[in-house]
Amino acid sequence: MASGLPRVATITVGTNEIGWLRRCFASLVDSDTAGFELDIHLVDNASTDGSVEMVTREFPAVKITRNATNLGFTGANNVGIRAALADGADYVFLVNPDTWTPPRLIASMVEFAQRWPEYGIIGPLQYRYDPSSTDLAVFNDWTNIALWLGEQHAFAGDRIAHPSPASEPEGRAPRTLEHAYVQGSALFARAAMLHEIGLLDEVFHTYYEEVDLCRRARWAGWRVALLLDEGIQHHGGGGATTRSTYTRVHMRRNRYFYLLTDVEWNPLKAARLATRWLVADLLGRSVVGRIDPATGIRETAAALRWLAGHAPTIAERRQSHRVLRARRASGQREAAR
Repeated sequence: MASGLPRVATITVGTNEIGWLRRCFASLVDSDTAGFELDIHLVDNASTDGSVEMVTREFPAVKITRNATNLGFTGANNVGIRAALADGADYVFLVNPDTWTPPRLIASMVEFAQRWPEYGIIGPLQYRYDPSSTDLAVFNDWTNIALWLGEQHAFAGDRIAHPSPASEPEGRAPRTLEHAYVQGSALFARAAMLHEIGLLDEVFHTYYEEVDLCRRARWAGWRVALLLDEGIQHHGGGGATTRSTYTRVHMRRNRYFYLLTDVEWNPLKAARLATRWLVADLLGRSVVGRIDPATGIRETAAALRWLAGHAPTIAERRQSHRVLRARRASGQREAAR
């Protein structure tokens, strides 16, 4: 029998993450669930380290889905999101394995979302991971950068002018920062929004998918914000700072793909920014540290070949994004009447 309480599903994607999952799930299981129902999901990307067996043994309440192959961050999270929505979740909390969740965090985000229904995506500030402590003491690198950039656009670090994606100040919840995006390592999304705009775009596979989701949420008229009084420990460093060919190629190709599918960017300005990136990439000044120019040329060529092969997808995304923005504009005109 339905309780009438909001239902939250946490989704954690694991790929040989046994070193992180025990503390991650222990914190989620210990969450204060007063006022809502909680389902905890592990979506496993074909791990071989015994992590699924460990979770099965030590956390029997966790719902486990095993993928036959590695679907990447995007595809695996979507597997979990679809399962959660099918089960009737009102909210979905994407949370990485290398995190520790404070007992009241999920409850606080539920309370915020219930009070402020116009917010489609929210997330906590991130603090340095400390396995020996539950303190939220020092911001991690991602939070420091997010606070430094504030409410500027996603590529503000490239020092190019472009309007802020933040919503108008009127009607804004207190103690929020409408940063360009909420990182997918700790992203709390409203199910109604996901039903409207769709899930993570699996073309990205890994990297920039949450930036795109936040962009589409805003285009559909939802607010996106970091909650300045909430926090989570997140180790980070396992993704964008990993110096691997996979990471560098995906970061490059997805950055271009994101820019090329953004219908709010002036074409000449976008071309100028992309050209700046291209020169740096060819010289080995990668988005993930410096590499030798020969490797830069080879990996940039791989990213460009991928982009060329996805030209029809880029065109399709641009059209769907125009439709999404037009729907918001139409709704705003109706509200103004």
